[in-house]
Amino acid sequence: MKGLIVDPSRTYQKLLASALESGGIKVTQVATGGEAFKLLGQQQFNIVCVAMHLPDMEGTMFSSHLRANIRTRQLPLIMITSSEDKKTLDNAIALGVTEVFAKDELDKITNYAAQFSMIRGNSNITSGRILYIEDSPSVAAVTTKLLENNGFYLDHFATGEQGMEAFKKNSYDLVLTDIVLEGRMSGYGIVRAIRDFNDERARIPILALSGFDDAARKIELLRSGANDYVAKPMLNEELIARVNNLVTNKKLMDKTIEQQYRMEELAMKDQLTGLYNRHFLMEAAPSKLSESLRQNIPCSLLVMDADKFKLINDNYGHATGDIVLKEMASVLLKCTRKEDIAARFGGEEFVLLLSHCNISNALARAEKIRQTIENLHPVGLNVTVSFGVAEMQQSAAKNFTELFQAADAAVYQAKSTGRNKVVTHS
Repeated sequence: MKGLIVDPSRTYQKLLASALESGGIKVTQVATGGEAFKLLGQQQFNIVCVAMHLPDMEGTMFSSHLRANIRTRQLPLIMITSSEDKKTLDNAIALGVTEVFAKDELDKITNYAAQFSMIRGNSNITSGRILYIEDSPSVAAVTTKLLENNGFYLDHFATGEQGMEAFKKNSYDLVLTDIVLEGRMSGYGIVRAIRDFNDERARIPILALSGFDDAARKIELLRSGANDYVAKPMLNEELIARVNNLVTNKKLMDKTIEQQYRMEELAMKDQLTGLYNRHFLMEAAPSKLSESLRQNIPCSLLVMDADKFKLINDNYGHATGDIVLKEMASVLLKCTRKEDIAARFGGEEFVLLLSHCNISNALARAEKIRQTIENLHPVGLNVTVSFGVAEMQQSAAKNFTELFQAADAAVYQAKSTGRNKVVTHS
């Protein structure tokens, strides 16, 4: 970060330089407006700090000249003053001064410089993929080069139809679209089409560009779902700042949603096996069983218990036991359909709730899983499981507790009659 100090007092130049440099800005010092403008014509600065009164001009006049020059009109300008006259300070802001500080507010100037350095220093770190829809080749070329030079990747299309085809196939962090386009689809149509998606793509930020700068168009765009609006011809710094803000906010939102999803996963899933936990099963099962009873849809429950699992923990340690449980759970997951619920009920006991599955199909599923686990030999051990199977209609169960009791009783029967078998509730 480079700053320019314009102040007639050598002593205050040093104090001001110390404050700005403490905030991370390297400074050059001059005493007059003429010297400052000479340097501004030769070098690039990120910020200018000027005194209210200079030997050759007032600070307000300095501000007017700065804003009139296309090279310097976007430069942040801090004015330092000992005046407390509100009218004078308001006039300075009106003439283009960014911020006004009193001469004795060096600590505030340091804080401002530190914040400025942090924001400007990180302004180009954000990167992302942008869908850019613009029918003017010259405008598109300039804008593409500008944004690519600032770390963004652009897919450019001339029509809304082409842009929406790309939108459906690819993942983007921002849509940047002109309002008036070739083809039948306008920028308004693009905004509405994106907001009509029923998935996370409907949340993508949209920045609209237009040569029309009237309030009615802006309001209509915002009502349609656009996040922001820039009138052409646009200032490069303004476009970069708006794009940065929208992409950064989108990535922060994505991160928040991902963290929320992970928290929900932690609440629903057993951390060792990746199966649903008992809590989720007890919440989700009643609605599935109610649907089964209401629509007379067959629904079955498989309860699986590892045989003599305590001996594995006692003889080989709990770490080995955990590996066995994880591999058994992996077999269950591979045999689970999207509409099924596979859960670790506790310890070495697992539950598989099968929607749209009658008792004969449930028995076949259980036998397949039993055989697969018998042939699995996790960590070189011979491991078997016992199954209890019950169907909602056949067992006359009225709720999940009764259905589970029926399947659990069948497991007990399987274990008491030799283990490594599938027994149905009768």
